[in-house]
Amino acid sequence: MTELPSRIASDTFKQGLLSLEQGEIRLSPTGQPSVFDMIKVLGAQKSPHKVWSRLAESHPEVRTKCQNLKFPGPGQRETPVARTKEDAYYILGLLPGAVGKKYRADAAKLFVAFLDDPAKLAGELAKRLNQDESEWLEARLNAKRTRHNFTDQLKDFGVVREGYGRCTNAIYQPILGSDAKGLKEQAARRSNLPVKRINPRDHMSIKELNDVELAERVAVGQLKLHDASGNTQAVRIVKKSSEFTRQLLDGAVAIPGI
Repeated sequence: MTELPSRIASDTFKQGLLSLEQGEIRLSPTGQPSVFDMIKVLGAQKSPHKVWSRLAESHPEVRTKCQNLKFPGPGQRETPVARTKEDAYYILGLLPGAVGKKYRADAAKLFVAFLDDPAKLAGELAKRLNQDESEWLEARLNAKRTRHNFTDQLKDFGVVREGYGRCTNAIYQPILGSDAKGLKEQAARRSNLPVKRINPRDHMSIKELNDVELAERVAVGQLKLHDASGNTQAVRIVKKSSEFTRQLLDGAVAIPGI
C-alpha cells in the first residue's frame, strides 16, 4: 500500500489543513485527509456524518480503508481519516450526488494533485502569486503558527470550553474593534459568502494579521509571567495584553526608558 505523502513545501500542510475555495480539509500529521471534510467539501454534502453512515452501510468495506483520529483543538472528537492515498481515491469515487458535480470538479482535481505530489503542487501555486498575495500568504502563515502556540498555551493554563472563544474575542475587540461574530458578518457581506463559511483571518489585511499576531505573542508572554490559571484569569490577562498592544501600535503610550 502506498502511504500518503508526509511532507509539503508549505506551512499550510504543516498546520494540518488543505484550504480550497470550497472549504478546508483537515489532515493528519502524515497527510491523511478527514473523510468528513472530504464529504462536506468535495461532495458538497451538508450532513457529512449522516452521509458517512449511509456510505458505510451500503459499502461496508470503506470502514477498513479508514482509521479514527482525534484532531487537535477544543471539542474535537474522533473522526475517520483515509489510511492511504488509494483509500482516499476510493472514497472520493463513492461520494453521492450529481448536483454540484461541475462545481466540485476543480476542487477534486486540486485535492488529487495534492495527494499525488504535495511539494510540486505547493511550488506551482506559489509561482502564481503576485507580490501582494505572497506577502499576505506569509502574514497568514505566520499568524497560523502564532495562533496554534497561543491556543496551546491557553490549554496549558487551564482554559476550557467557552474560554477559548472569550480569549479570542479579548484579542479581536481591542485590536480590530469587533468580536469574532462581528468580523465574520463583516467578511460575509464583503465576500458574499455565508457567515458559517467565514474564517475571519482569511479575510484580514496584512496589517490586521500582523497586529493580531503581535497581540497574541504579547498575551502568551503575560500568561507565562503571571502564571495564569483558568478561564477568568486568562481572559483578563489576554484582554489587558491586547489593549496595551493596541496602544503601543497607535503610539498612545510611551515605552519606559526611551
